[in-house]
Amino acid sequence: MWEATWLYLYLTWIRPMIKWILRKVLGTCELQRICQGYGGAARIKRVEKSLKLSKYKLLQEMTHGDVHVDCDVDQKVQDIMQIKGVSQEKDPQFAPSLRACLVQIRGYQELIHEVEVVRGEKYSSDNQEHENMLLQLWDHLMPDTSLESRITKQWGDIGFQGDDPRTDFRGMGMLGLHNLFFFADQQTELARQVLQHSHHPQYGYSFAIVGINITSLTYSLLVRGKLRTHFYNFPSPPKLSHFHLLYCHLLVEFDKFWFAEKPKNIMEFTRIRNKFEKKLLSLLRDDSMVLRGSFVEKGEQS
Repeated sequence: MWEATWLYLYLTWIRPMIKWILRKVLGTCELQRICQGYGGAARIKRVEKSLKLSKYKLLQEMTHGDVHVDCDVDQKVQDIMQIKGVSQEKDPQFAPSLRACLVQIRGYQELIHEVEVVRGEKYSSDNQEHENMLLQLWDHLMPDTSLESRITKQWGDIGFQGDDPRTDFRGMGMLGLHNLFFFADQQTELARQVLQHSHHPQYGYSFAIVGINITSLTYSLLVRGKLRTHFYNFPSPPKLSHFHLLYCHLLVEFDKFWFAEKPKNIMEFTRIRNKFEKKLLSLLRDDSMVLRGSFVEKGEQS
């Protein structure tokens, strides 16, 4: 009760009063002070928060716009400058700094949409593209072994639960397969190393199933806004390939984390997975954090 009351007082009285005083003393609005005092994710997250808490609906909408509607970022910058009374002549750096922030905010929204679209697509054995991707996943990971048939116990060799992998993609849809395929296709040798680790006689685990679990974790961090720190430190808006790259990094790091924990058996997976997530969340509290791996997208430095 007290927390709710304090939050109400802060948002309706205290915060506006502080902003008014600083505006009178310094001659700049909150967004100007943020753009002048911070950089990278620290700046973008603060700009995003300021817009969300604005009393102007137009500014609030800039943080949760419809990705299906074209976004004129330059017009939005002009709208903000007009509402806030910012002069281009007096503060020439404000417009480009704010524009860069809005581009990144929009990019993160579009990335969530892209990921949701892929996740929403269900695996179908009648879809030849789905089937080809699954078979290529096998070929990348097991180049010296041919599948006896499409439905076979051999799928267990790369960590699927049953004779037909399609049933394992129900939770994450095609996103789970896209992530695994990207890892095996773009970082083949590294993927094979992790697969080999998963066959450890004492600390082994199901490679594909754990991979899909890491897809779920990466997706959850994205939609909860926790990956803003990572992606807002990029020089340009994130693409779907950057999500896949981050997935690869997290899967490799989880493999290391798993062995460092020395689990008694696979039943400890949930505990270790939750501990791994807590570690990631702790790292992402640092606004300068970028989660990097020992790999980059082919032909592109991320």
